[in-house]
Amino acid sequence: MKKHLLLLSFLLALISTTHAQSVAQTRCNSLGKGVNLSNWLEGFWEQNWPDTADYKKQFFYDMKAAGIQSLRMPVCFEMVTDTLPPYKVDTNNRVFSIIDTIISWCDELNFNLIIDNHHQWNIVDSTWRTEQPRLAHLWSVLAQRYNHLDPNRYIFEILNEPSNIKNDSLALLYPVIIDTIRQYAPLHTIVASPTSYSNGIGFFKYTPLADTNLIYTFHSYDPFQFTHQGLTFVTPRLPTGVTFPGSGVDWMIQDMWYFALQFRDSFNVPLFLGEFGVGDSADYVSRCHWIDTIGNRITASHLSAFYWDVVGDFKIYHQGVTSQDSVMTCFADGWHLYGDSTLAVQTIAANTLPLSIYPNPASNYFTCVTQSYQPVALQVFDNTGRIIYQTQFSNQTTVNTNTWARGLYVVKLSGVDGVGVGKVIVE
Repeated sequence: MKKHLLLLSFLLALISTTHAQSVAQTRCNSLGKGVNLSNWLEGFWEQNWPDTADYKKQFFYDMKAAGIQSLRMPVCFEMVTDTLPPYKVDTNNRVFSIIDTIISWCDELNFNLIIDNHHQWNIVDSTWRTEQPRLAHLWSVLAQRYNHLDPNRYIFEILNEPSNIKNDSLALLYPVIIDTIRQYAPLHTIVASPTSYSNGIGFFKYTPLADTNLIYTFHSYDPFQFTHQGLTFVTPRLPTGVTFPGSGVDWMIQDMWYFALQFRDSFNVPLFLGEFGVGDSADYVSRCHWIDTIGNRITASHLSAFYWDVVGDFKIYHQGVTSQDSVMTCFADGWHLYGDSTLAVQTIAANTLPLSIYPNPASNYFTCVTQSYQPVALQVFDNTGRIIYQTQFSNQTTVNTNTWARGLYVVKLSGVDGVGVGKVIVE
């Protein structure tokens, strides 16, 4: 009888584990396209932190219109948590009222939301044991405060970009925090990441934690010399003029992604891309090449992914306006924004009218060739989605680009045989 009870307990535990894992995977998949609410609630350096005016409700509507399904909310909770026992958390600080407003907007617009504990925690190999009670108490407060939120849409991220701490140390730290959260929010999914600033290399020889209602995350800013060139918050400041491809370390993308995806596939665990982005100090054509490369990897790897900063140093919009008319074409293209319209990669995949463009990149001209001998309409869109050139032709035509600005352009053909869409870079 005792053996039967032990077997039954084992089977029930196995079913529970499998169910939790499938729930976490489902929630991970549902994140889809996301953006970080960056330089706001984690921006402790701001004079008026936290500034209630940094993001308006219109931004949330604009992101919904762009096809964004999820938001990641980085918060510098360290700033409102006492450093001495009993580690009181100042829930009267206006950061919490802002969070409540964000939650209400997410409810209204049906966004998923990751509540991310971001920045400033002195959790390294030499301090993590003494910092553990403070971090655990913070999460006891957060889990109690937000345990009423729908666990299918609201997710907790323990610690952003751990660094200078071994994965062996995190393997001891994380379970304590997870157990604390589970006391008050047993159904919510939790996000964890390895050391090395959550870079892919952190997953080298990394093993999953025991709790199975977890999602793992990694960040992609490689090559760092390219994506962060010229940015003022990087010390020492990296020199500008680095191109992509051609940075000299382009291979880092493949290597870092390999470690993260190998971990996911080896252990069959949920994984998403929590941050990726390229700074606007890089030249526009190189930025377009980079987002095209990363966008293709996201699609091929079936990953949910969150861009870091759509309106700041990593901006993807012109003139600070977060609308389809202002989005940079290659970012809408590479990341399938705005319903996979004329600017989107999936439209290209659905082409029925073959289109060849050469030379590409182009200097003074490019030639379009199609197999249709019926007249076709040619339209060329610039990086704001504006039509800058149009004509009709049969079989092939040459387009003069002498007066065009450097950048990426979308070429669209329309005819009785179907539609063809391609991209050309003018240098």
